[in-house]
Amino acid sequence: MGQLQDMGKQVIANNEKAADTIYQRKPGGPEMVAPVMKLLVTFTELLVQSGKVSADNAQQMQEWQTDFSRLAKANEEGDYILVADILHHDLNREIEAWIAK
Repeated sequence: MGQLQDMGKQVIANNEKAADTIYQRKPGGPEMVAPVMKLLVTFTELLVQSGKVSADNAQQMQEWQTDFSRLAKANEEGDYILVADILHHDLNREIEAWIAK
């Protein structure tokens, strides 16, 4: 459980850093998205390995997958403000919920 929580906190911190860079229109914001997405995939894999994903929280997992898909689409379309919004408002909230259980 500790590994999942540590990884979740790291992902949240990285998401916040990327979102802040994008919001402030600093150089490098768009380049931060790929590493953030890679960490989100790693977190998802760890989530599955930890046994947290089950029929009991299928709705929560569906929301996670939907938001990750929205993130990928926004990134592909170059809509980095939407990317930052999804990271900051949606995925971080969901990560907090996953690691709180």
